[in-house]
Amino acid sequence: MIKKLLLPTDGSEHAERTVQYATELAKMSGATIVALYAFNPPVSLRSRGAMMEEFRASLAEEAREIIAEVGERLKAEGLQVTALAVEGPAAEAILRATEDEKPDLIVMGSRGNGGLPGLPLGGVAERVVRMSPVPVLVVK
Repeated sequence: MIKKLLLPTDGSEHAERTVQYATELAKMSGATIVALYAFNPPVSLRSRGAMMEEFRASLAEEAREIIAEVGERLKAEGLQVTALAVEGPAAEAILRATEDEKPDLIVMGSRGNGGLPGLPLGGVAERVVRMSPVPVLVVK
């Protein structure tokens, strides 16, 4: 039985289809959703310094706004939702959230903003499918 879904999203148009699919699955199963947005500042911006820290804080704020909007839309559908914005590479953040949140299923898109057309899976989806300790439903 599915009691909790992990829903990684990046705010892309493709991710919207995944959110819709997870919404229907949660409604049918009665599952709660943990919506996750991972942001990862470029390595060149990870150095110390006021300007770099300001940019990092801006990325974090944008991530919180995006995931909060997703969370509110899911709540408006009558679902129980936890919305998380975390810093780090997407695949690692998803796998870490899987350990922390203990979902029964991950529902994610086959590719995100950076995906290359024509490939069956993006790098993040491929890595999560390969390394996840729980089932992964990839939405095409």
